[in-house]
Amino acid sequence: MVGIKRGWLVSLLLVSSFARAAMAEAVATQTPIKHVVVVVLQDESFDRYFGIYPHAQNNPTEVAFHARKDTPAVAGFTPALLTHNPNLTNPYRMAPGQPTCDLGYGVIAQQRAYNHGLNNMFIWQEDQGPNAINDDGCFPQSVMGYYDGNTLSAIWGYAQHYALADHFFASEYATVTGGQIDIIAGVNQGIMPKVLPGVSYKDELLGNNPPLYDDASKGRFKVSLQRPNIGDLLSAHQVSWGAFIGGFKPSSYRADGTIVMNKRVMNQAGSLVAAYRSNDDPFQYFASTANRHHVPPKSHANLGNDGPAHHQYDLSLLWWATEHNQLPAVSFVFADHAHNGHVGTSSPLDEQAFLRQVISHLKNTKQWSTTAVMLEWSSANGWYDHITPPRAAKSMLGNGYGPRLPFLVISKWAKHNYVEHKMLDQSSVLRFIETNWQLGYLGQATPDRYAHSLRSMFDFNQKP
Repeated sequence: MVGIKRGWLVSLLLVSSFARAAMAEAVATQTPIKHVVVVVLQDESFDRYFGIYPHAQNNPTEVAFHARKDTPAVAGFTPALLTHNPNLTNPYRMAPGQPTCDLGYGVIAQQRAYNHGLNNMFIWQEDQGPNAINDDGCFPQSVMGYYDGNTLSAIWGYAQHYALADHFFASEYATVTGGQIDIIAGVNQGIMPKVLPGVSYKDELLGNNPPLYDDASKGRFKVSLQRPNIGDLLSAHQVSWGAFIGGFKPSSYRADGTIVMNKRVMNQAGSLVAAYRSNDDPFQYFASTANRHHVPPKSHANLGNDGPAHHQYDLSLLWWATEHNQLPAVSFVFADHAHNGHVGTSSPLDEQAFLRQVISHLKNTKQWSTTAVMLEWSSANGWYDHITPPRAAKSMLGNGYGPRLPFLVISKWAKHNYVEHKMLDQSSVLRFIETNWQLGYLGQATPDRYAHSLRSMFDFNQKP
């Protein structure tokens, strides 16, 4: 009898799950895209990843890369920039396994590196004070390093088959944490408490302060934000969504209900890295979307919908969702800290191993024909890029625009081997989601109101 009841329960959950998935497919959208998956990565400028694209050195011991003959040009390095760069050192190629360390990349340092359009202060970044060199323990000239297709075989391969943008900018100058908040909220203005180290006089994030609403946060100067994020808009319009975060599942719980996070993950350099850092999930900064105790959803059938998990899930639930064709309408995906590209704990090789896993899972779903994957980087981390960011409208919130970043759209609907030269920014992704599901904007002067459309990176007249 117990077995019969359990069987009914499993059947009920599966029916409920399939019903929710069908509802997600049935929600009216302005394009054929029914599922957007935003994969959030860290710490790369456009020139560092695509400055030399599509040309690879192809050394004998490295993974070979050969571009298609019809590959369009990108706004990358010119011969003059490679041989007579205005910085103290010319850009130089980095080998696939060559390690780097975390640079001094404060908000003010990033702005001053461009030196009013001269773009010649990337090595002499001001981070600790006037005229201070980038001397936080890194080899200063490493800021000029770049990779080619022998390291970036997967990412360059995606660019060959799908759509790449070469004028995609950060919505504002920000740290890696601030940049991740910008990805979901447009700006990181509205930090509370206001008077705190790491917070500007404009209530913007200058540091990488941990979120207030997370048991895993360490340190004294925790902060929160008082403004809506894209999750709030999706929930208000009953559009399913979720954030899937590597290492989010607690190792155990203490007697008082708080969590213990002991999981370690090995990167390709052989180092054990803490899988989860609280400031790698930007939704934890907002009371409305935070999952302080990392509680799981009531059931897999409830994935993407309102509940005690507040749409924040362990990455393992993304694999379940793809295996059962249960993707929410909108997903934000964050790798564990060994595979998110964060300099010092991760690398392009780790990052691409994760991307291959995500894309492979998504391509095997029945929902792939209605899915758009967007690869987005949170910040440039101070790495060299030769194009000065454009000025934002004075009425737009934030200090933008910030550094140029890589950006790709991977979808059956994306244009093939295409380079978008139009100016875009991180809020263009928000704008696409808002427009596709008719959500409205995040605020009266948030960057999503000013963002240019991603539509030209798609061809909705082609057969997917």
